[in-house]
Amino acid sequence: MPLVLTSALARIVLGLLFSSFAAFVSWVLFFQGSSFNEEVYYVRQSIVIGVPAGLAISVIWWNPESPTLMMIFQSATIILISVLSPLVTVSFTDVDAGTTLLGPSTRVPVISIADIFKKMMLSSVLAANFVGATFFLYRSVIHKEI
Repeated sequence: MPLVLTSALARIVLGLLFSSFAAFVSWVLFFQGSSFNEEVYYVRQSIVIGVPAGLAISVIWWNPESPTLMMIFQSATIILISVLSPLVTVSFTDVDAGTTLLGPSTRVPVISIADIFKKMMLSSVLAANFVGATFFLYRSVIHKEI
């Protein structure tokens, strides 16, 4: 059991580091700026953040001792959760918003991109890592695969 916990802890730490890095690099490379349609903007950003984070976490939690079909199902589930969790998080949390001056006296609403990115990346990385850890602990405790 200590080997399972040590392996899980190491994979959690590596998963957090590598998936955060992958999500950030992908966001920097593919960030499109603001969009007129808020829903499309959030979907696009969750895909840009979630897919690389999910891929990194899938690689971290990949277990060659498990059946290949099980690992493919695990990877698909991790990537799906990694893409959907930022959408759910942004839908149910407040986004920092304010106003700025446009011209001498016209105020226009603006949203904080940093706040959105932080919430989306954090939810994507944590949720996908949780799913990967759940699969790993199930396979290691029930089927004795490490």
